[in-house]
Amino acid sequence: MRLNAFLLAGLFVGMGAVIVSGAEEGAPAFREPLFFSEVDRENRTPQAVRVGGVVFVSAMTGPGESAEEQVRTIYIRLQSVLGNYGLTMADVAHERVYFSSDEALRKLKAMRGRYYGGSAGPATSFVRVAGFEDPGTLVSVEMMVVASPGEE
Repeated sequence: MRLNAFLLAGLFVGMGAVIVSGAEEGAPAFREPLFFSEVDRENRTPQAVRVGGVVFVSAMTGPGESAEEQVRTIYIRLQSVLGNYGLTMADVAHERVYFSSDEALRKLKAMRGRYYGGSAGPATSFVRVAGFEDPGTLVSVEMMVVASPGEE
């Protein structure tokens, strides 16, 4: 069991090295980063990276005083990111949600279903955190999205 966990951890570390190691110049052709701003580009911190048929979306936050406002903005932004790759929320395979309070989690769970339509939604992990870099942030969402075979 420990060996399997070790091998799995090594696989993820190896995948991460491939994803973050490529620069724009000379980067493998299969790696397609999406930058929201020139500051992101200069800092080499894309909001999302497509590797083959898989898109990894960095944890995203949104402005607002309430969890409802933040969740609404986050999912609108996520839909925009996916649209840049020709994908939709139906393509989301895994979602990791970070939250800082029980109230934020309740609001998020009440709202997130509307962004996935009638589908069951993706595999989801809910992670309680002590706080975020911005003390006003209540929720953050990251995703792994898989393109349909014809969309790759």
